[in-house]
Amino acid sequence: MIKRYAKQILIIFAAAVLLEVLFFNHRTLFSIFAENQQQDFIYTGSDIYLTDLEGNKGYLYLDISSTLPDGGQSPVTLSISVEDEGNSYPYLLSEVTVYPAVEKSKYLKIHSYGDIVLLSISMETNSEAQLSVGDVIWDAKVPLSVSFVRFTIVFILLLAIWLLRPASALYGHVWSKWQRRAAVCVLVLINAAVFFLLIRSNTPFLEPVWPYHSQYQKLAESFTQGRLDIDAAGDELLEAIKSLENPYDSTLRAEEVEGADSVWDTAYYNGKFYVYFGVVPALIFYLPYYVITNSAFPTWLGVFICAVVSVAGMYYLIRQICRRWFRELSYTWELVLSFVAANSINLFCAVLHADFYYLPIVTALALTLWGLGFIISAVSEMESDGGVKRRITLELACGALCLALTAGCRPQFLVGSLLVLPLLLPVFFKKRKWKGVKMRNAAVFIIPYVAVAAFIMLYNYLRFASPFDFGANYNLTTNDMTKRGFNLGRLPDGIFMYLFKPAAMSLTFPFAEAVQFNSEYLGSTVMDWTFGGAFNTHVILLSLLGIFAVKDRLREKNAYSFTLMCIIMAIVVIVADTEMAGILNRYYTDFLWLLIIPAVIVLAQLIVTYRETAAYRYIASFILAAGIFGIFYELMTGIRAGELVSNNMHAYYIFKTLFF
Repeated sequence: MIKRYAKQILIIFAAAVLLEVLFFNHRTLFSIFAENQQQDFIYTGSDIYLTDLEGNKGYLYLDISSTLPDGGQSPVTLSISVEDEGNSYPYLLSEVTVYPAVEKSKYLKIHSYGDIVLLSISMETNSEAQLSVGDVIWDAKVPLSVSFVRFTIVFILLLAIWLLRPASALYGHVWSKWQRRAAVCVLVLINAAVFFLLIRSNTPFLEPVWPYHSQYQKLAESFTQGRLDIDAAGDELLEAIKSLENPYDSTLRAEEVEGADSVWDTAYYNGKFYVYFGVVPALIFYLPYYVITNSAFPTWLGVFICAVVSVAGMYYLIRQICRRWFRELSYTWELVLSFVAANSINLFCAVLHADFYYLPIVTALALTLWGLGFIISAVSEMESDGGVKRRITLELACGALCLALTAGCRPQFLVGSLLVLPLLLPVFFKKRKWKGVKMRNAAVFIIPYVAVAAFIMLYNYLRFASPFDFGANYNLTTNDMTKRGFNLGRLPDGIFMYLFKPAAMSLTFPFAEAVQFNSEYLGSTVMDWTFGGAFNTHVILLSLLGIFAVKDRLREKNAYSFTLMCIIMAIVVIVADTEMAGILNRYYTDFLWLLIIPAVIVLAQLIVTYRETAAYRYIASFILAAGIFGIFYELMTGIRAGELVSNNMHAYYIFKTLFF
């Protein structure tokens, strides 16, 4: 195949080289005739003054150093004002940040109105850093900076676009079993490598110092002592909280109790502190690790493992969806849809903000995707084989166990259990002779739910005197959850922000900006920064509009009810999150998968239905363009939401220099 397409691959290679040299190094190209004029300047310790500069002569090079006590470099924020031929009074330019450890950031393009009379640069940096200025060069030559990593990414992206173009012969390729497995393994490993790079780059989350972050570890320690509450505070702090008239009043708590932040986001009930977050991650990760090593399990590792397992689970789930309803779909398209789906469920934000809050969410996500995959596989086998294989029994049991365990991670994911109803009920209620087998399969499916429910209900009862109380209402957080209640007035804001709010983009890396929240709801709304509604940040979801074009085909395959149920459950989760907690970026992980899965189903049916028509080219182009944009935007929101710019400036600038 490589020999056959050697010419095309060579052209793509040449295009990647040209992009690297001419586009990503355009500053070098534009400064090729620069004169490197060494400038005299006045330096006052935090300000630089330059006079009599010939206007618009290219780039200004500032050899700035901001050395910290440990030898590292601190970023320097520059406020630049210009007095020139067109302006008798100085005017301010946009603020810019120079990171001395990255040489490329020291080259600045100044756009003036003619010759510059006075250029003033005010510098602000870490108070502990030693600021110094070396050379200042006007009309500087920008050196060529070739990035092998960037070149490789661009080459692979161009190659992928060419291989996956609508007219590609790859869609007609018949994949052998080992090729399919190898392709999936390679794609999952690529995701794992990217996730590992990202999660290790955001250093504060590797060894977190926030008290709330250690809740699962404290719970594991309590389990070994035969307790369900945790030691979240000392006796003095506990007594201070007990003495409050309303310990759930965050303002009162902060004013009256010194060190109240140490019990932030723990559940307080009857004079004790509890972890109201799902117990399953503590049982899977923290307790075994603590028993074996007598040390704390690293939360970032749990987030990483669950993120990779979620990606693999999405591939497995879509494989089962295609085996059941779209056997005529090219396996190439299955891989494309799986890759897009696996990278469109907010996992980039999870790995770049790998804290305690994300762990139960991504654990529940991984369990849900695999659980649904097992159930769909079992249903397909039951319909084709009469429901007598051992494999069916095992898949039903595993699927039910995975879905049931989500109650002990994040209860919102229990909607996954409702999705199995349109899958299982038609099979169980079909008139067939194998009633005994159906009863056995039903029992195999129900028993894991009963066992998990009994455990969770007992756990809840022993803590909060109610089998149905998970403890979220007793959370010591921003607002009094015991008085929050259900209010319909919150719903329009939540639905709009989560689904339809226009995204905010800029030309400043990482391009994704937090959106503004405006509301006339006269009540308290818990609002974290978000980056736009799902239909704007994940354009691939617009394919759901195509459900009207393929509704009849999906009904013929008995796939329509499952597809519709996913969309309905997404809205249910959005309503629940808005009412119970608020509008937060991490909550997108609760429902994005519920929209991505029906989007994949609709797209698969559109491809199958229109593959022999002119519309196929538009459908294929939309999938590729929307998929690339969605993945790129998720990565950028992850970098922004993870606050990489303040947590690891060096990593931030490494990523930034891939673009500039």
